[in-house]
Amino acid sequence: MECQPEQWVTDSAMGEEYAASLGDARLDRRAKRIGVTVAHSPELSIPKLFQTEADIEGTYRLLRNEDVEWRALLAPHLERTAQRASAAATVIVAHDTTDVVFPLYWPEDRRRHMTSMSSRTQGFLLHASVCITASGPALPLGVMDLQPFVHRSALPADAPETEAFWQAESGLFDNEHARWARGVAGADDDLRFQGVSPIHVMDRETDSYGLLSWMHANEFRFVVRGSLARKLRYQDELREIGTVDVQLGERYPLRDTRLLATHPTRRARLARLTVRAGVVTLNRARDTKDQSWSPAGFEQPRSLALHLVEAVELAPPDGEKGVRWLLMTTEPIDTADEVLQVIELYRRRWAIEEYFKALKTGCQLEKRQMESAESFLRMLALLAPAAWRLLLLRGVASQSPDARWHHLLTPLEFRILRAASNRIASKNKLLPKEATVVQCLFTIAKLGGHLPRNGAPGWQTLQSGWTNLQQLVLGARLAGDAIND
Repeated sequence: MECQPEQWVTDSAMGEEYAASLGDARLDRRAKRIGVTVAHSPELSIPKLFQTEADIEGTYRLLRNEDVEWRALLAPHLERTAQRASAAATVIVAHDTTDVVFPLYWPEDRRRHMTSMSSRTQGFLLHASVCITASGPALPLGVMDLQPFVHRSALPADAPETEAFWQAESGLFDNEHARWARGVAGADDDLRFQGVSPIHVMDRETDSYGLLSWMHANEFRFVVRGSLARKLRYQDELREIGTVDVQLGERYPLRDTRLLATHPTRRARLARLTVRAGVVTLNRARDTKDQSWSPAGFEQPRSLALHLVEAVELAPPDGEKGVRWLLMTTEPIDTADEVLQVIELYRRRWAIEEYFKALKTGCQLEKRQMESAESFLRMLALLAPAAWRLLLLRGVASQSPDARWHHLLTPLEFRILRAASNRIASKNKLLPKEATVVQCLFTIAKLGGHLPRNGAPGWQTLQSGWTNLQQLVLGARLAGDAIND
């Protein structure tokens, strides 16, 4: 499968993302039709998404159907992601976790088989593994794995059915590091089967001796950001590499303001980082009871040698805390280019943060009115490819802004977009025939109500514009059918 992003998101291609095998041909067709419709306008509620009562009721029946496994609905997208990755020798798999939270306006609002996240909220945690290109434009290739889960300690003592549900989902964890190991092993197996060598990129939560030594022993390639509290023994003095300018994304824009003391916000900016590299040794805890978690049957070695890339922002802007990355990796660091490549690999991890934004904001994940965790997970399986599609559209525009329009849109989509835009635009703001992808992106956002003076378009505006464009395209196709009838 060649790297042609504009061909990945056509109607026919998105149909393949939802071509689930549910054991019933009629059910398969219904799931595919519903999935493609959801992907067109994932921000809309089900009653607004479908035109007829029959379609609305059919969608609710699918979401309530106990014979429909949510993983079966998601399986085609996972398979297509691995196929897209097969066009590259190396890809990144970024792993991270987010919380999925629903407000409780009334005590009786509680949804079945969800746990309390606070006194006024319910939900669960969602661990994702997202595949990203390792070279060229940083484009998301899709989701490799989704793991919804809860903490055993968070379950109320009087909820045996909820405990049984999450146990059956393999989503009941005593130690959260199990989800990282499962995500790494599963994605690695699937990609190596396609002849691809994945590099697993993770943030500080993965800085655990048991997990790092297990990944190293199993020859998984990885870049893990170490905790600043991590005790490291340098084999030699770190080599000075030089400086590099890195674009930092906005951090925690959706976080609760009560967390600002421990997780302060950061606006997007360009940071100049001073870089050093070398080899460090990590030591296992001496006391068995202090040893960190690792998969069952794995005996942790006494010590572990890893490559280290240190990147420090020595002169951050006034009022901003400087960046300091300690990147522990299995990747080579013999040359300056190899060291800088490690930084680039870690920087691309940001795509998974954007994926969560696409799910929560662009697809309105936490606004879904589902009565149970089972129904919600089926809805999640429908929204996961839609969020990837939305992220890809924005990724193409941000990573290759000067590329021509055909890297983002099909010929029909571009013709309709240009006609719709130029009908109301002034002479000096017409969309040219050789428009770039970034020009197309802002024009799509304009269809969603975006104003240029407001800066880059947000997820909701972009998704609204994309929905309007697809409706115009559908209208053009129907008009063509009517003329030729």
